[in-house]
Amino acid sequence: MVLIAFIDEIFERFSDITVYFVMGAIGSALFLIRLVMMFVFGVDDGGDFDLGVDADGDVDVHDGGFGIFSMLSILSFSMGAGWLGLLCRMDWGLGPFVSALIASAFGFSLMLFSSFGMYQLHKLNEVGRYDVRTCIGSVGQVYMRIPAKGDGQGKVQINVEGRHKTLTAISTGDAIESFKAVRVVDVRAPETLVVEPE
Repeated sequence: MVLIAFIDEIFERFSDITVYFVMGAIGSALFLIRLVMMFVFGVDDGGDFDLGVDADGDVDVHDGGFGIFSMLSILSFSMGAGWLGLLCRMDWGLGPFVSALIASAFGFSLMLFSSFGMYQLHKLNEVGRYDVRTCIGSVGQVYMRIPAKGDGQGKVQINVEGRHKTLTAISTGDAIESFKAVRVVDVRAPETLVVEPE
């Protein structure tokens, strides 16, 4: 009841049409500026923040860019609620309370939609995770010559969990020339395969 009284007070003090127009105009302008910053300049709601302070440990300020209450989703709410509220009052002739409910519901749905959209965009940036140990026993092809007895590294093309990868490889035996088939017998270091001729 207090919220309803507060909303009524705002709409009595200012014309609700003015409130909707200001919400829509400011929300739209800031939303467009935010989108330009994100897509042209690479600025988003998340990311690392460096204060330039010497200290032990890591400090990571990260909003995530796709939270329900991120800057973009709040601007989406303001833009959607403002313009639809104005439409409800001026074009459809609805009352102030019904217009406020419809505008709020639409603004909230835009808020959810923008959060979901940003979540999907950020998923495109994620590095695919895979376990390189699953390729032990698999057969691949030498991409770049592998020196004998671990004296250097070469490259092997192999499928790891359904992904075609080019990984570093070493041989514990003889040198293996390019384009030869090899079998993975072990994994060393993060992504270094130990291979032998097939």
